[in-house]
Amino acid sequence: MRRERWAACACALLVSVGTRIHAELPPCSGPFHAPAEIATCAVTESLDVRSARHELRALSGRRLSAGVLLPSHPVVALSFAHRRPQGPEATQGTFFNWYVALSQEIEIAGQRGARLELADAEMAAQVRRVAVAEQEAAAAALSAYYELIAAREALRLAAALGSIADSLARLASGRVAQALSAPVDADVAVAEATRLGLMRIEAAQQLRGAHLELMTLLGIDPLRQTEVSGAWPPVLPATGMAEMGEAALVERALALRGEVGAAEMEQRARERQVRLLRRARVPNLTLSFIAQRDGLDELVLGGGLQMPLYLPAPLGPGRRGEITEAVARVEQATTSIEQVRRRVRLEVTQATATERAKTESLALFSPALVQRAEADLHALAQAVAAQRMPLREALLQQRSLIELLSSHVRVRLEAALARVELLRATGLLGQEVYR
Repeated sequence: MRRERWAACACALLVSVGTRIHAELPPCSGPFHAPAEIATCAVTESLDVRSARHELRALSGRRLSAGVLLPSHPVVALSFAHRRPQGPEATQGTFFNWYVALSQEIEIAGQRGARLELADAEMAAQVRRVAVAEQEAAAAALSAYYELIAAREALRLAAALGSIADSLARLASGRVAQALSAPVDADVAVAEATRLGLMRIEAAQQLRGAHLELMTLLGIDPLRQTEVSGAWPPVLPATGMAEMGEAALVERALALRGEVGAAEMEQRARERQVRLLRRARVPNLTLSFIAQRDGLDELVLGGGLQMPLYLPAPLGPGRRGEITEAVARVEQATTSIEQVRRRVRLEVTQATATERAKTESLALFSPALVQRAEADLHALAQAVAAQRMPLREALLQQRSLIELLSSHVRVRLEAALARVELLRATGLLGQEVYR
């Protein structure tokens, strides 16, 4: 018990120091050049993380209250009396009497230790909830960052493709004007240019949305121009799990995920609650000391011992109902642990399968193939201009190349998001990305 208490206090102290450090840091303002900077800033500025840390501070205050030595303040009672004898036989004169009583309630069943154990378990659970909030904040920011980089590349690609399509449309219109080709060829070229124009507008909208989301997650005014640089293809966070099987990944996730630790600490806290309620059934003793001076001018000293008589329910306010509820809460917490474990296993297996599938998909797009596809688009436009290729055939081949390049951007984004999700699911996001 003592070791758990010291561990909980140490964790709480670390989080408290981290809260002060983050409070003293200036707000994130950019520019941002690496995913680690994005993740660190997101954790610093996350309102969910701040709320979790504030809750931890509140629990530390509850622990201070639980650690008091005495259950109540000492009670001092002072009484004064003025005695004047009455009756024909009473002696003349008056007397001044005073009474002093000091009483103190004490706990005899270890209630203080039970309260401290309950507070330590609640703080330990909250420490793990803080870690969960940090990982969620980092994962959301990294996902928004990769979406921003992908949207930027999609916009560049759409602009380049739109320029080629516009030149083909103008060329087709010129040939129709010279009666060198059918009007339908010009309409097809214009339709393709329109489709690529819509693609460019959609890419610009996605880029704007990704920028707004990322700035919001970083606590920066979305309307402010902040530099976020990143090479394409984007650098993915390392996992160090290439040789690990799904079973090993699941075991690591069960050991590292904060949700599992929080559920276990929650169960322990509910057990401590049952223990505290059972010990609270033992009545507290009240020790008293009495000093008085009576009318005979005598100093009287004495003491006393008081103990309430607890009547069983329903005669008196017993603890049976509260204990029954607390025991049910323990069983509920045990069920919650299994629920969390099942969810973690599912998330890890799904994230592993998705990440491997996206990695295999990405391997289909070799850098040389992507470069040749971009070069072939320009070659098609030149071939049509030199009348070495029919316009309809060029447009058909152009659509295949455009689909290849667009799929490359999409698959790279999905691979990056799958990598982030795998790190989050296994509990390694904080260890691998931000420090």
